[in-house]
Amino acid sequence: MESLNPPPTNSLTKQLLTIEIPSELYTTLLAKVSKTGKTETELVIQGLQYVLEEIPQQNEEEDRFLALELNLERKLKQYVESLIKDRVSSSESSEYSPKDNLAEESDGKRPMPIPTIRPLQVGDRVLILEPDSPYYMAKLSVIKTSLIRATVETDSGEKTFLKRDLRFVEAASE
Repeated sequence: MESLNPPPTNSLTKQLLTIEIPSELYTTLLAKVSKTGKTETELVIQGLQYVLEEIPQQNEEEDRFLALELNLERKLKQYVESLIKDRVSSSESSEYSPKDNLAEESDGKRPMPIPTIRPLQVGDRVLILEPDSPYYMAKLSVIKTSLIRATVETDSGEKTFLKRDLRFVEAASE
């Protein structure tokens, strides 16, 4: 783009501007001229005005969103820091010695035994979850297991179920 005249001192004066555009864009401009009945100059001025009016609005919106984001980030950081301070102060105020803790447990409650977890084995007795129901069917014995499925012996023959649908009842008697 090159300007042939100096910048205007009055907004009513017109300036001459010479630009080079690709032939495809010029063809599109001529098609628009024939459709609208406006001149090439009028359409170029209209497009330029549209572009120049849009850019400041986009920048204003981006600036506003950036300010909102920074403000939100600052408030979130303050909130997290206050939560950390509260946790630290509450943990410092409730410090106890392990000996006192053991004495309290032995006086009041017995610690619960830690359950043992083992894979389902052939011979184990399980309850099978009924489809579309919160209830379990009868106790059945496991006759075959795989990684995610177990096969049980039912009255109507062998059936395979997902292990998640089974509830362990008792281990195989040895």
